[in-house]
Amino acid sequence: MKNKVYHCLGKATLVLLFLFFCSTAYSQSKVVKGKVTDNESNESLPGVNVLIKGTTAGVITDANGDYSINVNSDEDVLVFSFVGYATQEITVGTRSVIDVSLGLDFQSLSEVVVTGYSVDDRRETTGSVSTVDSRALQVAPVGNIEQQLQGRVAGVTVITSGQPGTTSIVRVRGFGALGGNEPLYIVDGVPVQSTEFLAPEDIESTTVLKDATAASIYGARAAGGVIVYTTKRGKKGKRPLKVTYDGMVGFTDPGEGAPLLNPREQAEWTWNAIRNAAIQNNETPEFNHPQYGTGAEPIIPDFLLVGSESGIVGSVDLAAEEQNYNIDPDAGEIYQVIRANQAGTDWYDAITRNAFVQRHNIGIAGGGENSRFYMGLGVLDQEGILLHQKLRRYSLRINSEFDVIPGKVRIGENIQGTYRSNPILLGADGGVGASDDENFVLDASRMSPIIPVFDEFGGYAGTKAPGFNNPRNPVAALDGQSDDQRFWAEAFGNVYLEVEPVDNLIFRTSFGGRWFSRHDRFFARRQYENSENNSAFGFSQNSFFETSWVWTNTINYKKTFGDHGFDVLLGQEALNQGTLSNISASGIDPLSQDPDFVTLSTVNLPIINGNNNNGVNFSSYFGRLNYDFNDKYLASFVIRRDGSSRFGRGNRWGTFPAFSAAWRISSESFMDGLTWIEDLKIRAGYGVIGNSNNVDPNNQFWLFTTGLGQSTYDISGSNSGAAQGFYRQRFGNPAAQWEKAITTNIGFDALL
Repeated sequence: MKNKVYHCLGKATLVLLFLFFCSTAYSQSKVVKGKVTDNESNESLPGVNVLIKGTTAGVITDANGDYSINVNSDEDVLVFSFVGYATQEITVGTRSVIDVSLGLDFQSLSEVVVTGYSVDDRRETTGSVSTVDSRALQVAPVGNIEQQLQGRVAGVTVITSGQPGTTSIVRVRGFGALGGNEPLYIVDGVPVQSTEFLAPEDIESTTVLKDATAASIYGARAAGGVIVYTTKRGKKGKRPLKVTYDGMVGFTDPGEGAPLLNPREQAEWTWNAIRNAAIQNNETPEFNHPQYGTGAEPIIPDFLLVGSESGIVGSVDLAAEEQNYNIDPDAGEIYQVIRANQAGTDWYDAITRNAFVQRHNIGIAGGGENSRFYMGLGVLDQEGILLHQKLRRYSLRINSEFDVIPGKVRIGENIQGTYRSNPILLGADGGVGASDDENFVLDASRMSPIIPVFDEFGGYAGTKAPGFNNPRNPVAALDGQSDDQRFWAEAFGNVYLEVEPVDNLIFRTSFGGRWFSRHDRFFARRQYENSENNSAFGFSQNSFFETSWVWTNTINYKKTFGDHGFDVLLGQEALNQGTLSNISASGIDPLSQDPDFVTLSTVNLPIINGNNNNGVNFSSYFGRLNYDFNDKYLASFVIRRDGSSRFGRGNRWGTFPAFSAAWRISSESFMDGLTWIEDLKIRAGYGVIGNSNNVDPNNQFWLFTTGLGQSTYDISGSNSGAAQGFYRQRFGNPAAQWEKAITTNIGFDALL
């Protein structure tokens, strides 16, 4: 009997287990459908993100607001999110149809902007300010933050040569002076002269201060506008560690070059040029070209050059000519065999390529009740469309903040280390001057299409074949720079202390700076293929070191008394824009031309130069008062007094005030019926900004220097030596004064 009972229980257990697994299997996979609408208009919302919480599985709503998603269990939570709307989380449960109505997220519409040493509400800003979403910067397939601003901010113009790692020309509202129109860059409160070290994935917010009323708090360095970056910091509170990955892989297509003449067309137009010159001079045209012959019609040769003979029509005994072939200047006279490319060489295609680019970043953010931190590791590998151009950047950022006394005292730091390598960067000033140089693209357009890239036996072909003027073979020139080296190592950041003795009153002191080192090695190959060749192998080496620092102290007090709101900021700042040291040396014809064995010790005729600069010093005091009455009438008063070492003692200081006001029309009672207007504000401002950017740091000083050709003389008359002397290189101008730019501004801000 007992066995029978156990037997029945065993069968019942099997049945229950079967039903359980069936129900589990059924609940683990089902389809949930629904529609997402606006809770006010009841209109459907396309493009809403629908995600299963804790996973990457998700869909977006279609044009009708409908969605359909596979869920794994009834315990799954669906997250509905859309820009400008409050996010909703709904547990699936037993439902298979879930309709959702989303409402506007007014908190997200109240945008926060970083302006003037503080964080302000966009609604309370009276100046001309623009912000850029951090995600918008990450989608551009470039390695420079400046280039990523291109086309994203009204009034901001970015001009770039397109090279990887190039410095861009950035202008905020055009040109305000004859020189020194570059904007001021602020990264985590520290002024910098370039932002090439930043990884876009580390950026939390980007703010552009356009007019004097918004930028004048930064004083003399802000005449060209201000671009403020803040990096990610993590969030306080007990929360799980957040690890994010952002990556991008792609290619840059160089496109097609400008259409050029083919060899036959070029020959015909060469003959037309001879005819036209003769007509202008009332002469009979005399056709004579080393390649196209002397007849009334040009002849396309089969070989451009065989030894010293040019314009050869017919075949050539290549086996015999190979015995005479020589492209080594040290082995004797150059002897080349260059076949005419009668189909035409596409020189632009020869120097360009589909350039691979990849960017990866891992971010780790977390925090506790009294701390928060963020760590970002970024890698950028970007090829240029020109052969051998390549930018590599590796960055490590660590930001953290800790409450020493919760709610009263906190300390923090923002630190980044960066390594960059960019060996072939054309043009002066970090690539800005590329368009002014005789660069490789220009050489490609000047090269005749009948000239091939290589001669018959593998050497470079070029304008050694006569009749084509003096452009260089751009492929040979780029290959000659393939062993060049240029790398940067830098550390940047700041540490800060904030004390809040009473509510709404914050004392902050911040000390930051930048350490920067650059090293270059450049090679100049000995040429043979051009009509004008350099006769020696050249080598140069440069080392550059720079430091800058800034110390900022501020007091900020914010308080509302009934309908009156006050925001007072007082500050003092001292900075040095860059103490630098530079040494460069060059020489020719080393013992070995192997790049691994070329050093300054093995070259002939070494020339060494050096330079030191103590940088430009600033001392500044500033203040700002923001006033808000009843959320309708806003006013801002700013004054800053700057002293700069660029000027003499009598003109060292300048005072620069600004005033702005705004009327929030949307807060008036007569606007209550216009529900489609969230915020409408009219603002106006007037400000004076000083500008010293275009003044030489040595402006006030008389400088003397020496030179072999300028200040040495054989005083003894022995013809065997020369005494070193000095001459005046620069006239000092201690009477120079601050340039002042006056800006007036009227504008509207609307949020619909």
